[in-house]
Amino acid sequence: MKQRQILNDISPDFRRDRQGQEEYIAGKKAQTVDFIRRYMNRANAKGVVLGVSGGVDSFLCAALCAEACAAEGKQMYIVLLPNGVQGDFKDAEDSARQIMRLNPQTICDTVSIAGGYAGALSDLKGAQGFSQDAYTLGNLQPRLRMMYQYALAKGMLVAGTDHATEAVTGFYTKYGDGGSDFNPLQELVKDDIYEMSKTYGAPPEVLSKQPAAGLGISATDEEELGIRYADICAYLKGNIIPDDAREKLEAAYDRSMHKRALAASLKDEYTHREPVTHIHIGTVEEERVLNSTVGYINAHPEQNVVYVTDGHLKDTFYADIKKTVNTPIARYNCFLPEGDGGVNDAYGRLAHNIERNVVVSGKVDETFQRILLHLMNSRCQVTLLKDCLTKVK
Repeated sequence: MKQRQILNDISPDFRRDRQGQEEYIAGKKAQTVDFIRRYMNRANAKGVVLGVSGGVDSFLCAALCAEACAAEGKQMYIVLLPNGVQGDFKDAEDSARQIMRLNPQTICDTVSIAGGYAGALSDLKGAQGFSQDAYTLGNLQPRLRMMYQYALAKGMLVAGTDHATEAVTGFYTKYGDGGSDFNPLQELVKDDIYEMSKTYGAPPEVLSKQPAAGLGISATDEEELGIRYADICAYLKGNIIPDDAREKLEAAYDRSMHKRALAASLKDEYTHREPVTHIHIGTVEEERVLNSTVGYINAHPEQNVVYVTDGHLKDTFYADIKKTVNTPIARYNCFLPEGDGGVNDAYGRLAHNIERNVVVSGKVDETFQRILLHLMNSRCQVTLLKDCLTKVK
C-alpha cells in the first residue's frame, strides 16, 4: 500500500503497457514539447533559461525546451554556471554545443558563481548558525545558481531538471535546483531520460558517466542515496524491489515530504489529505457506467485505484483512464476475487491494501455484495458511486 501511495503522489509516467520503448519515447517527447509550448504561451514568456551542468538531466531538459522555443519563435538561453574549476565542464560545453546545433537560435553564456560563492562564505563566516559541513557548502551552490538564472531571465521562464526518480527521494536542493518555474521532466524516470537523450544526440560522455551532483558531498548520486537508480526506476514502475532498497527509498520519501509541498501555513500543512481508495469490482459492459467510472477516476487523481476482477478490463476502459497505476495492471493493482475480498500475488489480500475511506464502483453481483459487507464490517467509510454501478441482468 505504501508503494501505491507514493506512486500516486509522485505520478511517474509509465503508461506503456501496449507500447514498445521507441514508441513510448517518441510519444512522450511530443507530449512534453507541446506542454512547454503551451506553458510558455500561457505565461506570456519570452523564452526559457536553463543552467546546463554537463549531466544527462539538464541536457534533455535543454533539448526539449530548445525544440519548443524554436517552434514558437521564442528564445532558448543556456547558462553554464561553474564554481571555479569544474572537472566535467567540457561535458557542459559539449551539451550546449549540441543544443545549439539542434536550435541555432539558442544563445549561451558562461557565468561563474565562484565570486558569489566566496562572498557568501565570507559573509557567513563567524555566524553561529553556519556550519561548513559538506551538505551546507554543497547546497549553497545550487541555490546560488538558481539565483543567477533568475537574475538573467528577463521575462523568460526558468526551467528545472527535477524528475520522478529524484522527486521520490527528495534528491535535490530545496529552493536550489528545486526552485524553478516548471519541470518538463517531472514524470520521467531516469532510464527513460537516458533513452530520450539519445534521440537528441547527447554527447557520449554525458550518457556514459555515473550521475553525480558535483557538490562535493559524494562521488556519485547512488553513493549518496545508498540506493541504485535501477531499483528506484523499478519501484516507480510498480515493480517489487529488494527489501533493503525499498525501506531506504520509502524512508527518504517520508523525510523529504516538505520538499514536495508549498511552504506550510495554518491553512495548509503540506497539503495533507485523508487518503481514499477507489475499488472497482467486476467487468462492466454498460457504456454509460464505463464512461461514468472513467470520468470519476480521471477527475480524482489523488485516489488510489484497485480492481477486483477475474476477467480482463475492457481495452477502452483501460486506455481512457489517465491516472492510475497500471504497469502491468494485472500484477500491480488487480485483485482476484477470493472469500470476502480479493488477493494479489505481489501485494497480498485486498483488506491490507486499502485505506479507511473507500469509494466503490463496478458490477453489483454476489462478489460485489460480499466485498461491500466486509468493508462495512471492517468499519471502513464506504461511499457507493451510484453513477458508476451496474446491476446483473
